[in-house]
Amino acid sequence: AQVMDYIDDLYRSQSSYSRMRMTVVRERGVRELEMESWSKGDEEALIVIRSPAREAGAATLRTEEGLWNYAPRADRLIRIPTGLLSESWMGSHFTNDDLVRETSYLDDYDAVLSTEDREGVTYLKAILMPKPEAPVVYSELVYLITPGDWIPIRAEYYDDGDLVRAMDFDQIQTIAGKQIPMRMTILPADAPEERTVVEYLELELDIPVDDQLFTRQGLRRAAKG
Repeated sequence: AQVMDYIDDLYRSQSSYSRMRMTVVRERGVRELEMESWSKGDEEALIVIRSPAREAGAATLRTEEGLWNYAPRADRLIRIPTGLLSESWMGSHFTNDDLVRETSYLDDYDAVLSTEDREGVTYLKAILMPKPEAPVVYSELVYLITPGDWIPIRAEYYDDGDLVRAMDFDQIQTIAGKQIPMRMTILPADAPEERTVVEYLELELDIPVDDQLFTRQGLRRAAKG
């Protein structure tokens, strides 16, 4: 429980602000997004796309009431039902749930810890199985974590025993006293030539964040930049 609670809060802590670059590599080409993100507590998060210009202002909002996408040209806020948590976020290999974390490792999964050696290194291995009725996407998650600092190194996502995708973590930096990977790479199992990379350009934890950001009015102000 302690380990999974730590991983749950690794990037958001009590509050957070970040700037990120997302690079999406697909068979049809490469695209790049830059984003700003804010979070507060376990229930509130906002991500706003800043570039490219044609997508600037598009946003995803999470509150205790649910999850929404914001379309700036139509000035519309569209609710994302739980059944769409596994859908691609902005055409990437990341899902809606990856970016704003509607689910919780601690609350929605039962975890079993063991150890595993990979390439001569011993890691903590956490096998996560969803609790009954939990709004989760995958039937099993496997995390490899450093035993000393609890740094995630790799996550594997399974559906009915088949590997669906993996997420690798690297470029570790110390932020607010925590060792945090600043780059995450999603590798889909069915398309080995494709990937999506998210790099943190800036990350601040446990800073003042205005509660109004997580309202419709606050979202619109943030989307306008």
